[in-house]
This record gives sequence, C-alpha cells and structure tokens, in this order.
Amino acid sequence: MKKFHYGWVICVCCTLLLFVTMGTVSNGFSIYLPYIMEERGLTHAQTSSLVTLRCLVSFLAMLVIGLYYRRVSIRVGTTIAACCAGLAFWLYSVAQSYQVFCVGAAVSGLSYGLGSMIPVSILINRWFYRHRALALSICASGSGIATIVLPPVTTALVEGLSMGTAFRIEGVGIFAFAAVIFLVLRNEPAEKGLLPCGQEDALHSQEGPAVVLGHRRQMDRRVWLLLGCASLVMGAVANPGFSHLSVLYDSEGYAPAAVALIISGTGVMITLGKLIYGEVTDHLGGCRSCLIFGGILLVGHVLCCLAFTQSVVLCVFTVLCLGVGYPIATMGPSVWANDLAQPEKYPMTVRRLQVIYAGGALVFASVPGILADHLGGYLPAYLLFTVLIGLTLVCIALSYRAARRKERSEPLEETAL
Repeated sequence: MKKFHYGWVICVCCTLLLFVTMGTVSNGFSIYLPYIMEERGLTHAQTSSLVTLRCLVSFLAMLVIGLYYRRVSIRVGTTIAACCAGLAFWLYSVAQSYQVFCVGAAVSGLSYGLGSMIPVSILINRWFYRHRALALSICASGSGIATIVLPPVTTALVEGLSMGTAFRIEGVGIFAFAAVIFLVLRNEPAEKGLLPCGQEDALHSQEGPAVVLGHRRQMDRRVWLLLGCASLVMGAVANPGFSHLSVLYDSEGYAPAAVALIISGTGVMITLGKLIYGEVTDHLGGCRSCLIFGGILLVGHVLCCLAFTQSVVLCVFTVLCLGVGYPIATMGPSVWANDLAQPEKYPMTVRRLQVIYAGGALVFASVPGILADHLGGYLPAYLLFTVLIGLTLVCIALSYRAARRKERSEPLEETAL
C-alpha cells in the first residue's frame, strides 16, 4: 500500500491558511458591511473605504513580503498573518467609531498581503515534485470554501446574537486555526526527513524526469513584460469583475433572490473550478490550460454583457463559465512562474507577479463604478473586461512562445522539474 505523504497535510494546512487570510478578511467580511452601516452609523463612502484600505495595505505588504520571509520562516510568518486576521476581527468587535474600523481594516490587509498565495505557492513548490498544480488548486479553494460557508454562518450569528458577538466568535475560530497552522505546518520536506511528494517515485521509476520549459535560465525582458501585463490585467478583471456581479444583475432588473443565487452559484463553481484547473494543468501543462480556461472566462464575460436579456439559460451558462474560468486569475501567476522561471528564482518570480496582480486589482477597483456613473450601467465595464481577457490570452501565448524560442536558440542540458 502506498504511504501517505505529509505534503498533502501541508496542502490541507495551506487551504486552511487561505480560508483565513483571504476568505474571512475579504469575502467573509463583506457580509458584515450592511450591518456596520446600520449599527455603527457609517456612511456608504466610509464603509467602502474599509475595503479600499484593506486592499491598499495588502498591496503594500506584498511589496515587502520578500524581506518579511527572509526575517522569519514561512511557518512563523503565515501563523502571524493568520493571527492578524483574528486581531482584526477583535478590533471590529469592539469598534464603535469609523477610526477603529479603519485600524481593523489595515490589520486585515496585513493578513491578506502576508498570508495569501505567495507563501502558499512557495510551500507547494517545495513540498511537491509532482501534482503541483492540483495541490495548488486545492489550497486556492480555501477562499472559495469561505465564500460558501461564512455568509450563512455570519448572518445567523449576527441576527441571533449581535454583530460584535459574531465578530468575537469568528475571531476565536481564526485564532484556533492559526494555532493549527503553527503546529502542523513545516517549512520544507527535510524537516520531516522526506523528499518532495512524487520525487521518490520518480527516482525509482524508469521514466525520466519531466523537462519543464524555462527552468534553465532567467526569463528575458520580453517574457517578463508579457507575464507582467497578463498578471496586471487578471487582477484588474477578476477582483472587480466578481465583486460587481451583484450590482450588474441588480441594475439589469433581476430580483434580489436571483442575484444572491447567481453569486452563490458562482462561488460554488469557482471552488470546483480550481480543482478542475489544477488537474488539467498537471496533465496538459500551464500554457494549454491557461488558454482553455482563459477562453472559458472570456465566454463568461461575453455572457455577462447579455445580462439585459434576463434569460435563465444564459444565467446558468454565465455561472458555469465564470466559475470554471476565474481560477486562472488567482492561480495563473503561480503556474506561469513555475513553468517559466528558474527553480531558484521561483519565490521572487511568483512574488512579483502576485504583487502586479494585486496592483491591478487595486487600480481597477473603482473603474466599474466610474463607468456606470458616466455610461449609465455596468455593461460597458464587462465589455471592457472581455476585451482585456482576450489581450491577456495573447500575452500568455506569446510569453510561452518566446520562452520556447529561447530554448531552441540557446540549447542547454535538460533540467528536471
């Protein structure tokens, strides 16, 4: 019987980490916004500014994350990031003024910036020789699980008890998860006396190790430019695109119950889509999988532009396409870095691409609203997103093509994944 590898425990631990640092502070916190306005008397602008402040601090945290993880290990650093989420929820629970909510939002931004996909990608790259994309997709599903689980739980706690109590209860749960992360997580396989998952089987099999494009030399300026543009646009499309789905369908005359069903269904499909994307990437490679899932995401945004038809059939296909396609946005930069960067340059590469991704999300966060104010609705924003996704797919294809040409023009010895 094949022995269970501890790498899969790391995978589950990273899923729990993203549930906390992305799910609770972002998707989970959005459920509280109407209650904060009603019970604490914040204006719409003040409430929206909490989200903007969190995004800004998380972006700044990503800029210094390389220095952060040079000073502390990933095990300690991710535990601190998870504890920041718990501290933010405690601050929210006692906040009576806008200023205290701002402090909580800033602390939650530290959690998101220091504990999200960057350390998780590095851990999966260390712990997995094979099935990296599948393991990464399982981890990324943590934020999607939070989108499914937290809204009904939070609503029940707030309605049954109080907003402050709900914040405290969830904060205690977050600190408990942080303790599990610290106790279970390990920085690298050597700490458990292991090789990365799948490497021992590869050494004992007759099959040669897989040759992976770009693991032999530095990415040139052209590849960097193309991948940087792809990451920037993915951040610009995915975060604002998903967060404005509710107002898109609401502005086109859909009933509130129908809007809620569309958002919930998309959340469920995103969680499943991440698992599908990881499995397909392991079998077809990063370039083909990105083009396939990116194409599906493009179709999903075309269908969003048809929201005015109020067609139930189109809504179903929209949910399916968006849910299956969105995982390329959060996981794409990590996959591209794994395919095209030298192994020793992987942490730096994935960090830079994720920072660019966060920058795109921050810069474009208000674009749909601005376009709606000037053009009378959200359809123009989704038309813009459709065009941008098409350009992104071109950038991805050209970056892999440029890397392959460099491989052929500068032959070196094959390097294993």
